[in-house]
Amino acid sequence: MTTQPPPADTWLFPPDVPRPATFEHLEAGALTLRYPKSDHHLALTVTSALRNAQSDLAALATADLITLLGTAGEHFTRTLDDAAIAEIAANCGLSPAMTRETLSGMAASWTTEALHRLVRAEFPDPRVLDGFVAGAGRAVRAAAPGITLHFGAGSVPGVTVTSMMRALLVKSPVLVKPGAGDAALTTRFARELHRADPRLAAAVAVHYWPGGAAAWRAWERELLARAGQVIVYGGNDTIESIRARTPASTRLIEHPNRIGVAIVDPDTAPGTAAEAATAVSLFDQKGCVSTHLILLLAGHREAGRWCGRLAEHLARTATTLPPGSPAPGEMSSLHQFRGRLAMRRAASGDIEIRSPEDTAWTVVLGPAEQFEPVGGRTVWVVPVAGRQGCLDILAPLSPVLQTVGLAGIDGERRIRPVGTTGEGTGPESLVEGLAALGATRIVPLDEVPFPQPEWLHDGSRPLRELVRWTELRSPGGHWQPVDGIPPRGA
Repeated sequence: MTTQPPPADTWLFPPDVPRPATFEHLEAGALTLRYPKSDHHLALTVTSALRNAQSDLAALATADLITLLGTAGEHFTRTLDDAAIAEIAANCGLSPAMTRETLSGMAASWTTEALHRLVRAEFPDPRVLDGFVAGAGRAVRAAAPGITLHFGAGSVPGVTVTSMMRALLVKSPVLVKPGAGDAALTTRFARELHRADPRLAAAVAVHYWPGGAAAWRAWERELLARAGQVIVYGGNDTIESIRARTPASTRLIEHPNRIGVAIVDPDTAPGTAAEAATAVSLFDQKGCVSTHLILLLAGHREAGRWCGRLAEHLARTATTLPPGSPAPGEMSSLHQFRGRLAMRRAASGDIEIRSPEDTAWTVVLGPAEQFEPVGGRTVWVVPVAGRQGCLDILAPLSPVLQTVGLAGIDGERRIRPVGTTGEGTGPESLVEGLAALGATRIVPLDEVPFPQPEWLHDGSRPLRELVRWTELRSPGGHWQPVDGIPPRGA
């Protein structure tokens, strides 16, 4: 007889906030979440506590804050045992093996070294986060506008943790509403931050609640009104709802659903089927970087052979990184999709399907105009005659395009600098075309799943978009040290 695990608490408040007395429960994956009931007074108490914590957080030197956060991230990763992985996997719907692989990749950006790299990439002189820094006739400083309210997605564990770490790096207290599938990990990580330092404990709050539910609308209105800025991950409906209710004076940073594609030349990169299988399989295709469409620079016959190799690697990956249990709606959608494919194949014969019985992956070789992203490790392969053909196919996907993985594209790592001449048919014209379509991340195919810590998230600098700048000018431009920080270059 299987024993039902106890509910997982998916809330954590600063130490000075009284413990809630009443709770609600929700099934998320195979885990029961427990969280406080909607309470207007609780919203006021939590946000007031976070506001009071901002001065102590701001007083931390950026270098010390990086060390605190990085040390906490490293310790959390080292101490993730099998029980913790099992709970997180039960919550997010990924298999334990996939959960561990996902967190291993995500945690690479939670280390002290990675956080230093991120801050340096965004702020060449990080002291602007500590006070005014003088130079070029003025002094400037960067500061976060009060509490950062996070609405996280529940599709891939770790995304909300990364977002929370970024806000803390710019010294903004955080109130995090994780997605239902990412609540267990986010709350566990917040506990690690609470243990790391009392100033972090005072500045970090987590509270899951069912977003958009009628009983929580007043709660959400209160939080949106009291936040300094709001970060939201999710589908179009979620983002449009929060956008409509966020005050005009509050900064809103949106990360909607995106899709990843790949462009592969099998003649110059014959071993890329394995890399493609990894890009398709990781996160069970639930991530914004996940590859759903592969444009193959080959004829139909060669594309068919390549799809066979891709299917072999997907089958192997399904053994080493088993898929999670899909939600009932996801399984139904996938069955309907496969049924539509079978009908199209019978009607036109221009579609080939590789999806053996009882497999959790599907390879489709077919025309681009029939492509649709459905998840479930389903990848659509389209043979394309040339690079301009790739751009033509991707044009309709422009609004949702994010990551493009390249394999076998000559010179993909050596793009010609601006101002040099060329005939416009090489990799330069391809990547320029991809940029014009809205792609914000173009990388080698094997780097698709896990972006570098300093990546331009959806085309924006992830720390700079969280701060506002203050400019200070002095008559004659003569500067004295401000707040103990000497002028740049002194």
